[in-house]
Amino acid sequence: MNWTTVLVGWKGLGVFSPWPAHSADFPPLLSADELAAYSSERLASSSSAAEDDLVARLLSLDLHTESRETITEHLAPLSDLCGCASSRELRKWQVILLEDLLDHIPSDPLYGLIALTEFWQGFGFPPDSPHEVQGKGNTLSPDDYYQEDNYHKLVSRHKAWVEQEKAALLVP
Repeated sequence: MNWTTVLVGWKGLGVFSPWPAHSADFPPLLSADELAAYSSERLASSSSAAEDDLVARLLSLDLHTESRETITEHLAPLSDLCGCASSRELRKWQVILLEDLLDHIPSDPLYGLIALTEFWQGFGFPPDSPHEVQGKGNTLSPDDYYQEDNYHKLVSRHKAWVEQEKAALLVP
């Protein structure tokens, strides 16, 4: 994890909303307590005076009551310091959240497929997604799409995608 991972998580998935005016309606992917814990950890382990100063300013805020925009404004320069690509950090969030979903996915194909579709909808249906939506770019009938065999095939495809992404993200 780095400051860009934190910034992307703090902004949440609202950046993918087709209704930009409602992007703030999407919650952050991490809590104020998680943000505070990471900030404190970085403050204790940082060897950069610039990072120390920015983290101290962030921690001087009440992270539970301060506006999301203000916190984002404090996180942005920390993200700039780390120099990491937002797109890469977003991929990390996709992997983490998809892995969690797969660990708790409903066994019923209907509800499981709905959960997978909602997951990828939250990320704006990226082109590299392993998900397949019935009728979107395919000719699968609802009867075929919601079959248990198709569901298990898609879950397996998602698990393979997670492993592939983890391997790709390990390479700097």
